[in-house]
Amino acid sequence: MKIPTSYTFMEKKRTYSIFAFIITILIFALLPSNPIKKAMSFSRYKILKNKVIVIDPGHGGIDGGTNFEGILEKNINLEIGLKLKEKLEKRGGTVIMTRETDDSLDNNVNSRNRHREDLNNRVKIINDSEADIFISIHVNYIKNPKKLGPIVFYHEESEEGKDLAEKIQTNLNKLSAYEKMDINIGYSSTPGNYFILFNSIPPGVIIETGFISNELDRKLLLDSDHQNEIAERISKSIIEFFYSQF
Repeated sequence: MKIPTSYTFMEKKRTYSIFAFIITILIFALLPSNPIKKAMSFSRYKILKNKVIVIDPGHGGIDGGTNFEGILEKNINLEIGLKLKEKLEKRGGTVIMTRETDDSLDNNVNSRNRHREDLNNRVKIINDSEADIFISIHVNYIKNPKKLGPIVFYHEESEEGKDLAEKIQTNLNKLSAYEKMDINIGYSSTPGNYFILFNSIPPGVIIETGFISNELDRKLLLDSDHQNEIAERISKSIIEFFYSQF
């Protein structure tokens, strides 16, 4: 049976359209500095290759940080920090820790100068490492027991620090424990007047991962799965930060 001319024409037109679309995509992918080429060329592993990231779990040793009924900030900071280290290294990053054990960095100086000595040594590790970024991990406390959720701080004069902070804050606002309970965190990253932010050379952030003064946050911060999700979301944000620089 002879195929109608109109049908043959439509089939040919469709074939040519598909072929033209494929050729266009291939040409576009070969152009320099385009999104398709980036997506094809840079996996999450390649993005972190040759990137140096300092993770600073706050406090340690004699300095327990903030606390609530025997729950010490220093331990939570370290647990999240080690989880983050593992994730970043698996994805190709080079990680330097300011501490990997329950130790302070004060070199046992007298108590009057202990805190400043500790901070100075953290900054020295960050600056001597020639890191691309640093992540300082902490836990928050406030008298209002209803306040909850993570807050990310950055140096107000650092555009890169602000960009990194915004990406981390956006991802941490979506932590599953809050979403399951229809709790809208909704924080924005915030400029902070902190020693480590003002004295470190590379861009970086301080992440307050939750409020130990809040009953829900306290429970979550001790939960290994929640800690793991925090680390995963920070890792994802770091990848997004470096990806945006290409």
